[in-house]
Amino acid sequence: MPPLPSPPVSVITGVSPGGIGLEVAAGLRQAGHHVILACRNAERCANAAAQLDARSLPGSAECRSLNLDDYASIRAFAAQLTEEQTQLAVLCNNAGVMGTPPAADGSCGHLRPNHLGPFLLTRMLLPLLAPHARVVNVASEAHRRGTLSIGGGGGSGSGGSSASSGSAAGSSGASDTLRLEGPPPSNWYSAYARSKLCNVLFTAELSRQLTARGSSITACSVSPGRVSTHIFANVPWPLATPLRWLAAAAFQTPAQGARTVLHAALAPELRGRHELYMHNQAPCAASPAAHDPRLAERLWALSVQEVGMTAAQDAALWPPQ
Repeated sequence: MPPLPSPPVSVITGVSPGGIGLEVAAGLRQAGHHVILACRNAERCANAAAQLDARSLPGSAECRSLNLDDYASIRAFAAQLTEEQTQLAVLCNNAGVMGTPPAADGSCGHLRPNHLGPFLLTRMLLPLLAPHARVVNVASEAHRRGTLSIGGGGGSGSGGSSASSGSAAGSSGASDTLRLEGPPPSNWYSAYARSKLCNVLFTAELSRQLTARGSSITACSVSPGRVSTHIFANVPWPLATPLRWLAAAAFQTPAQGARTVLHAALAPELRGRHELYMHNQAPCAASPAAHDPRLAERLWALSVQEVGMTAAQDAALWPPQ
């Protein structure tokens, strides 16, 4: 008797009881996937996995440790999957934080867990993606309020910087140190919005580079809409309590919020199609800043630098064509 075909394997980050990630994992299991729940909090992940099992869904799930704020954790997670020669059908970058204070070194508390960590994870897992696999980056309508300016790097043109207004200048292929320009975001929401803009810009550059290489892997960023989840837990007082009340009364449920994510991950009509941004289960125009190709390319170069990779290491991490 020939061996049974292996189920498709998917990775999703940020799965916990009561969150969108749990419902996305349920949808992937319903489609017959083996789902790797990649989470920082082992207890919450185990509770989420138990809830999935209690639904008697097809497919299967397992928990694995992953801290998107820790580059060593990301590399260890990717190394384990690489050693196991796991082929992935879907990578869903769902984890995110909102309202976190600046890090101990004064840097933004949102950029690393919301963008740089998922960027490194995606780069490390790209060689494991199967033909026609999908990368789904969970962004937000908040990206429309995000601003981003990246300078340094030498290059030609007027100052070698790119700005979110679309008036970017300079070469994105420069070898000098890149840096975020301008003052830090003035408040937690501005910092969150900038990290969500980075999600969409990252998706744009990933799509461009995959297309240039003739890859069948596709990428999409999605907005789940306003959803009642635990993401408001870190929002500073006095907004935290009113936001939780408003979310419980008027926002979508996690299952409703998961629909667009699952559509991007599984819809047959999206096979082979890149979508820069989706909302309400349909393509939607992203902000003008998200359509700036030079800013997207420059953010990619900055991200490579920030996660401790060289350009040569980055170039080596593309899946076979």
